Amino acid sequence: MVASAVTVSCEDRWQVYHRLQELDIDCECGSFQPLKANLQTPTEALQLWSIVRRISAPKQSLTAALDRSWKAPDAKRS
Repeated sequence: MVASAVTVSCEDRWQVYHRLQELDIDCECGSFQPLKANLQTPTEALQLWSIVRRISAPKQSLTAALDRSWKAPDAKRS
């Protein structure tokens, strides 16, 4: 088990905490304390990264990333 303290803005911290709870990832978030997640697998680490990115990144950045992924060549169609 790897414990990881995550620095997230106060208003975003509870959104991240609740999403981790929905995914059954062990975490705790006390008042005026950093969010702490106990990550068991690389998949859980990736899920944490994805949640934090989705919540904290500017929407313009997320939209641009989505547009790029749609334009990426699809090897299965070739």
